[in-house]
Formats: sequence, structure tokens, C-alpha cells
Amino acid sequence: MPHNSPITWVSQPNPRLYSPANLDRYGDLIVGKAHRFAWKLNNAELQDLYLRYVSDRHLEIGPADLFFLGHTPAPALEHQWHVDVLDINQAPLEMAAQNLGGRAQVALHEHDILTAPWPVKARSVDSLACGNVLHCVPGAGFTAKAAAIDEMARVLTDGGVAWGYTLLGAQDPAISPNLLARLLMRSYNWAENTFHNTGDRLLDLERELNLRFSEVEVRVMGCAAVFVMRGPIR
Repeated sequence: MPHNSPITWVSQPNPRLYSPANLDRYGDLIVGKAHRFAWKLNNAELQDLYLRYVSDRHLEIGPADLFFLGHTPAPALEHQWHVDVLDINQAPLEMAAQNLGGRAQVALHEHDILTAPWPVKARSVDSLACGNVLHCVPGAGFTAKAAAIDEMARVLTDGGVAWGYTLLGAQDPAISPNLLARLLMRSYNWAENTFHNTGDRLLDLERELNLRFSEVEVRVMGCAAVFVMRGPIR
């Protein structure tokens, strides 16, 4: 595991943005509209990651309204499907508990993903998803956000799979954002505690992931980097 300098970036909760009312609109507004018209994300392909990789010991990071996991068939019976959910905001955790009720054994963790260690045991999850999260946490690029990637590697089992997607900065030459995407990114990065991805670059993400996992797949989808990792480096 690579050695990091002391963490200088921490996240702050945003209960106004991640309110129950906004989460009720998340599926339509973000997944339905922003993914399609601004970020150019293929929701069927994002859903397929869950269909392929969700295990009976799963960790969901930054669940929002739990859209993709909520549309994924349970991989086991209720008493055998263990789902940890981690978020710094309370409302998404409460929504996750409600949505997974009767389907899984749920453990909720109100915690900043940039603060190590997470309240999840080492080598305890066989699948881990982190979608639409890294571009929302503070840090001048992925090196500053690497504490979260460290923790992904720590909690994942040797045979587990981690995946996710994050919006890259509008100036990254790896993407070609349309006018709507550029306007939204500018607005969200100016807004308090919303986006922090101005310095996020594809090459930096690939480097940080490869330092911590032996098998890494990263591809560009619209304005986002989609990543799948296996083989955490201990």
C-alpha cells in the first residue's frame, strides 16, 4: 500500500443539497436527465456493472437515492445479503435503509470518505461501488482524494471487485463536454460544497488506481471516467 502524506482535505456534509426532497427527485433529474443530456452517460452500462458484480457482501459509497443498487436483484436471501452504506449525509443513509428494507441486512455509516479509516473492517466486502462521488469531494485532483482509494483497497477482499464512475474536469483533454455540461460544471464548482472536480484528470485517476490495485480498467464515458478494479495491493 503506498504511503500518503497526512490528509489535509476533508469533506463537509451538505444536508440542504442532499435533503429527502432532493433525493426524491434524484432519479429523474440526475440519472434521467443530467446523465443523458449533460454528462452523456449510458445508464444501461452503469446498471450492468451492478448486475455483473454486486455480491452478498457489498459496500455502497455515496448512495444518493440508491438508484442502481435499487434496480439490482438481490444476490442472496435477505438474511444472507449484507450491505454496508457509507455517506457523510444522513438523508441518503436513511433512504438506503428504507429502500433495502426487507431485502438485505444493512449497516449504515455516517462518515467522510476522505477520513481514514472507514468504519468498515479490512477485507470485509466482496463488492464495492462508488458512483458520482469523487467529483463531489474536495481536493485538488485525484492525488488529494487518494485517501478514499486507499480505503477502497483496504476494505475489499483479495477476490473482490470495486467499480464506479466520476465526472472529470471540463478542461481534461480526455473528454469533450457539450455546452450544457460546461455550464453545469462551472456552476456546480462555484457553488458551495457541490462539485470539486476542476483539477480531476483521467491520467491522474489511472495512476492512483494502479498504485493500489493490480488489475485496473478505466474508460471514458461522456464526461466521466468509469473504473473497475480488482486485486488490492496490500
